[in-house]
Amino acid sequence: MALRRFIHIILNPAAGRRKRHLLDDVERLRAAGADVTIELTEAAGHATQLARAAARAGQADVIVAAGGDGTINEVARGLLGQGVPLGIVPLGTANVLAIEIGLPQRAEDVASMLLGGPAELIGTGLVQNEIFLMMAGIGFDGEIVHGIDPKLKRLWGKAAFIWSGLRTWMRGPAHDIRLVVDGREKRAAWAIVTNGRHYAGPFVLAPDADITHPGLTLLLFKKPSRFAFAVYLAALGLGIVQRLPSVEVLPARRIDVPGPEGLAVEVDGDDRGFLPQTIERGTQFLRMVVPG
Repeated sequence: MALRRFIHIILNPAAGRRKRHLLDDVERLRAAGADVTIELTEAAGHATQLARAAARAGQADVIVAAGGDGTINEVARGLLGQGVPLGIVPLGTANVLAIEIGLPQRAEDVASMLLGGPAELIGTGLVQNEIFLMMAGIGFDGEIVHGIDPKLKRLWGKAAFIWSGLRTWMRGPAHDIRLVVDGREKRAAWAIVTNGRHYAGPFVLAPDADITHPGLTLLLFKKPSRFAFAVYLAALGLGIVQRLPSVEVLPARRIDVPGPEGLAVEVDGDDRGFLPQTIERGTQFLRMVVPG
C-alpha cells in the first residue's frame, strides 16, 4: 500500500511519562515526508470529539491516539463507523492494547508501522452502549481503579495500582456479583470480560482470545476469600488462570449485571461508574494500524 502522508495525532498531555517516545516518533514521521498534526485533549471525553471531527474532515490517513488505554478508548469511540484507521502511540501506565497487537518498542519501527502498516479490522465490546477495546472488570479491579488518586497515578504510575490493590484486598476483595449471561443466571466474587488475550499489561488472561475476531470471553472467579484472590493474582502472573477449578470461562454475547448496586466497574483501565450495567459484543468493527 502507499505510505500514509497525513497523520493526525491526538495527545493526552497528562498521560504517562514517556513523551520523549512521541517526540522521536514525530521526528521520524516528518523526516519520512509525513504531514503531522498534533491536537491536545483538555478533559475526559475530549479525545472522542477530536477524533470524530478529524475523521469527518476527511484529510487524515490515520488518526493516532497518544496516551494510555483510556485515551485510546476515547479516540476509538470517535472513529467507529468512520473509514480512517486508528493508530496508537502508548504513553500510559499499562498499555495493554499495545502489548496485545505486539507494538514495537523502537521509534523507527513505530513510525514505519504508522506510515505503512496494515489496517486490520478488530472486534469491540460495549458497556452501556459505549465501546471498549480490551476488557471490563466488575468488582475487585473496578474497586482498585475507582480508588486510585489521579495525582498518585501520574506520580507513581503502576505503583498507584499496586497500592490501591493492596488496600482493596485488605478490605475484602470479593463481592456477591449477580449476572445474567445470555439468559443464564450466574454468581461470582469477581468478573472480567475480555476482548483480547492480555490483562493489566503483559499478563495472559484468555490465551484463546483474538482481538481481530469478534467475541467476548467472560471469566467468573467463584471463591470469595482473600487467600483465593491471592491465588488468582498469582495464577494471572503465571498465565494459568483458566486452569483453576474455581474460575469459570465462557463465551458471551450479552451480560446483564444487575448487582450489587453501586459496585464499581472499570473499562480499559479507567473508572466507568457502578452497577447495574450491561456488557455486550460490539456490532461495529474498528480499523486499527498494526505491525506488518
